Amino acid sequence: MKVNFVRKPTPSEIYPQDEFIIEKVIHLSKAEFEDLLKEPLKDRDYVHNNKELMYEDKDGYWHCIYIIADDYDYGILIESEGSDYPRYTAYLPKSVFELK
Repeated sequence: MKVNFVRKPTPSEIYPQDEFIIEKVIHLSKAEFEDLLKEPLKDRDYVHNNKELMYEDKDGYWHCIYIIADDYDYGILIESEGSDYPRYTAYLPKSVFELK
């Protein structure tokens, strides 16, 4: 399993602060998922085609798409804020939702 370590963290960097709603799960091939991991700021068709699903609502909930692939035990939450690339991302284990 992998994690992101933060040097000299503040409490808000250690503990999750943002609440989210998954609007859509998008299943990519292993190669497409690895490309997302290698080039996270690249424009993506699946982001462009789902822009209307990604936003922060008046109550502070982040509406996201969740990108998963076979052979990975985690996925990537994306909120593009109207862009064609993943402007905001978060790591989320599949085990939270028991997605395969």
